[in-house]
Amino acid sequence: MLAAALKRIFVPALILIGLLAAPIRAAQAADGDPPARAGRVSEVIGDAWLFDADSKEWVRVTRNQTVAEGDRLRTDERARVSLTVGSTSMWLDERSDLEFSQLDEGRVLLMLAKGDMGLSLRSQAAVSEYKVQTREGRFYAEQQGMYRVEQMDRGSRGFAFKGRLRFEFERGEGSQPVWLQNGEQAEFWWAGGPRTERQRLGSDSFGEWLLAQSRAEGDRFASGVSQRYVSPEMTGADELDRHGRWESSSEYGNVWIPTAVAVDWAPYRYGHWAWSRHWGWTWVDDAPWGYAPFHYGRWVTYGGRWVWAPGSYVVNPVYAPALVAWVGGVSVGVGGGYGYNNRPYYGWYPLGPREIYVPPYRHSPSHIHRINIDPDPVTVKRPHSNRDVVGAVSYLPGQGGPVRAMPVGEVRPVRPMPTAPARNDLMAVLPARSAVEAQVKPAPADMPWRSENLGRRERERERERDQAQSQMRDPARERARPQLPDASGPPSAARSVTVPEQRSESQPSAQRQERTDRIERLERIERQQQQQQQQQQQRVEAAPPPSQVRQATDRAMEQMRERAVERQQERPQERQQERQAERQRAVEPAAPPQVQMQAPRPQPEAQRPAQPQRQDDAGPRRNRAEEGQRSGGERASGERRRGEAER
Repeated sequence: MLAAALKRIFVPALILIGLLAAPIRAAQAADGDPPARAGRVSEVIGDAWLFDADSKEWVRVTRNQTVAEGDRLRTDERARVSLTVGSTSMWLDERSDLEFSQLDEGRVLLMLAKGDMGLSLRSQAAVSEYKVQTREGRFYAEQQGMYRVEQMDRGSRGFAFKGRLRFEFERGEGSQPVWLQNGEQAEFWWAGGPRTERQRLGSDSFGEWLLAQSRAEGDRFASGVSQRYVSPEMTGADELDRHGRWESSSEYGNVWIPTAVAVDWAPYRYGHWAWSRHWGWTWVDDAPWGYAPFHYGRWVTYGGRWVWAPGSYVVNPVYAPALVAWVGGVSVGVGGGYGYNNRPYYGWYPLGPREIYVPPYRHSPSHIHRINIDPDPVTVKRPHSNRDVVGAVSYLPGQGGPVRAMPVGEVRPVRPMPTAPARNDLMAVLPARSAVEAQVKPAPADMPWRSENLGRRERERERERDQAQSQMRDPARERARPQLPDASGPPSAARSVTVPEQRSESQPSAQRQERTDRIERLERIERQQQQQQQQQQQRVEAAPPPSQVRQATDRAMEQMRERAVERQQERPQERQQERQAERQRAVEPAAPPQVQMQAPRPQPEAQRPAQPQRQDDAGPRRNRAEEGQRSGGERASGERRRGEAER
């Protein structure tokens, strides 16, 4: 009976523990997944740059490029960038620096280091997800609307074009939040305490541009036909109505057809591959509408043309870098011999409906299930492979060559690849891009290669990399070497190394040492911030009050006036002598011209009387010159009289 009673007690308890542990295991498995949501660069005006953490360089940003969690975006002078994440739009002004500290389902944290940005929130879910961080604090939107945040040298400034905006200071436990209503703006700074200055909403060129862009994009989201077939949270779906039309297919459901494409056009052919540290090789299409159809859904030939089948309606679809299958490598020819060993290096073709996409990055079973959601089995009868379609396979024929359509006769011998090629493998055969698109510039020496505010994924990956390094290398030697910044997406050689499962005995000590160093670094940064705050507060307290400043100014002005009066009294005699000299010049007759004067007879040096030395050198220069003129005139008149007497 005791055993039966224990069984009745423990069995339900074990079942309950298993049910409670299931979500925990699912969450732990999902920790290794990349972000399910990404942003799109919808428009670039001027020169904008994206920081590559691997090469430590700024890479030029192009349209339809993907931005993800941890990316840092910067604009030059006279440059602006438009971004979209689902139904949310963002704009970045010139000379701005923005980092996506967090960008995933349920949370988006934007860190504005400098410059000006606009934000348009069109759903209540986005209102609760988005936050903008500045040096002074954080901005939270409480309603759907249009907002603007500016990071200045002296503080932060918020604008509420439409909606309600809340600001909370980063420091100061007793500081209260500040709310901005429609048509208000406020400036926030810290000077011995929280400071706020409210104003009516002003107008400038960037604000007018924001309102115009928001109205244009808002009309597309409000009146778009595509929202009947795909979710507005599918990034890039707002461009479909302007560049194509929708039709209903009995086999594939609702499909979208682009209106204008090239003659030999095929999906994933006109564009280029870009490396992402989250997903690996990511496709960047050249078409203005080329974002949503290349990161969601599938492509299929219907009615002799390529159409895009988004599949079943999903509220929050999962982003994929490129829904393609890869082919390439050495192929086996007829008769068992190896043929076509020089081409293709790497090729790919778009996946059709119900074809399984195998991500090349680390993922959990739930993640791969969300990407490969099967459409309605009634409308889709069987998987369709686009490899059999003529002209569907694109490939790189050689190093530096452009993307081409693979000949029909070479498609069948080429073997499929289980996953996408590694970074270094595909990098060696990518076509050469133009000098403008491939332009890069190094990062400043004082700029950190990454943000100190690491997200959850970055911390997990850093921990795993440190564990792998501590297992494969000598811990003592590793601690003696200088620490190098890790790079996401290591080369293929590094990824192919199998990490042993056995743990090193010195690994816990290495982890403790690393944790201690990290804590000390954070404490040091916090101490520096506190010292800066104390110094700033001391400067504010040491500043004299306005009354003392005015008294010191009055004393300085009085001293200046006294010096001016003394200088005026020091030279009364000099001014009197100058007036007498002027009166004498007016009374005396003018000296005759020298052309009418007769030259005096030359006399020997011994007979010439010695001229007495004048003692008036101490007088003003102007008086000496006048006396010299008078003495010269008297000598000339005396010599003229002596000449007449001799005659």
